[in-house]
Amino acid sequence: MKTPLNDQIHQKLRWNLASGIYMPGQRLSTRTLAGEFGTSAMPVREALKRLAAERVLVVEPNSAFRVPFINLQRGIQLFEIRKTLEILATRYAVPRLTRVQIDLLRKVDNDMIAAMERKDAQGYFAANYSFHFLIYSAADSPDLVALIEGLWMQIGPFFASILDVDSYNHGWQVYHTDIIEAIRAGDEDAAVAAIGRDIDSAKAYFVSNDLAERQP
Repeated sequence: MKTPLNDQIHQKLRWNLASGIYMPGQRLSTRTLAGEFGTSAMPVREALKRLAAERVLVVEPNSAFRVPFINLQRGIQLFEIRKTLEILATRYAVPRLTRVQIDLLRKVDNDMIAAMERKDAQGYFAANYSFHFLIYSAADSPDLVALIEGLWMQIGPFFASILDVDSYNHGWQVYHTDIIEAIRAGDEDAAVAAIGRDIDSAKAYFVSNDLAERQP
């Protein structure tokens, strides 16, 4: 059965937000997006309304949609919620991940390294998203994965706005290696500990680059 058009657009917009294509404060024009997707304005507007209902976008008085800024307090809370949910998803996923999926994690991790070496922030975001959700999708818990995706959509634009490919702490390479090896060994405790360190590292980068001063 074919996925309804507004659902397809909703998923594409979710990906764009989670992977850092859109920036905080950016206005999302229904007409412009309809042109990009090659469709009418109606399914685009419905998708944008859904994202606003999910607290991912804000609706302005003129019915325009905008990517919100995240203040420091809310950002820290989002990372803490992320950590709780992603640890749970990882624990569920470890015994279910296959050798083929684990090998794919290594490939995606190498894609992240290559993206950073060529200073491709968008490639980095896309690979990082794929790395984490390869794990979480194996948890066999669609509701849990949907909650995690919602948090990534809120944090993604902020991270895209502050990521400096020249100075970013590449500690994630160590954490991702630890995650892969723990999963390969079937060690749930080690895997969730490594996921926790990875998220804590991202939160620390968030705190050190508070976006509040950049807001108009």
